[in-house]
Amino acid sequence: MYISKRIGILSWVATCLYFLIEPFFILTSTAPYSFLNHAMSDLGVTSCGEYTYSIAPHEICSPYHFWMNVLFIVNGITFSIGVLYLSQKLEKTRLNKMATVFILLLALGNIVSGFIPADINLFWHSIVSQIGMITVLPGLWIYATSLRKGKRWTYYCLASLLVILMLIMLIFFIPMPAGLLQRLFYIVIFLWGTVLTIILEK
Repeated sequence: MYISKRIGILSWVATCLYFLIEPFFILTSTAPYSFLNHAMSDLGVTSCGEYTYSIAPHEICSPYHFWMNVLFIVNGITFSIGVLYLSQKLEKTRLNKMATVFILLLALGNIVSGFIPADINLFWHSIVSQIGMITVLPGLWIYATSLRKGKRWTYYCLASLLVILMLIMLIFFIPMPAGLLQRLFYIVIFLWGTVLTIILEK
């Protein structure tokens, strides 16, 4: 399947729009919601109250949870299209195809999260995203080694993601703003694809 330049660019722009749309759901939450401390998934939880899922002792109530979950799904689709567009810029080797799959797992995690909210089944809601947050690292590394342009940018984003992921894992031992770190992870990967697309099209 060939993805045109226009579709490729638009897919990354649409992916980044997530962070312009999310504030609407934060502001319409009827329970206190912390951009810094609460997970993105909380906005898609279908029930109200405390302990709506096992690791959320705080109160959650997102009246527009259905549309938030739609946003997760659409975001995962546009993210996938953007990654597939970038994959066209690489030599068609088995290693590069594997790297694309590694990155696509993170996009697939967004789609799965939208179809299965955290309070419905936390394991299936989060497992693909968690795996994707790990596999995206070797995926970006392989991309960086294969790219003719955008190597430094990809290595920089890879290093940033690695630091953020390490901080996320330390949350279990050291109190840190989990919501902010999760968002930073996605911001970096979304910006990686958007800026790399611009670099490759110059």
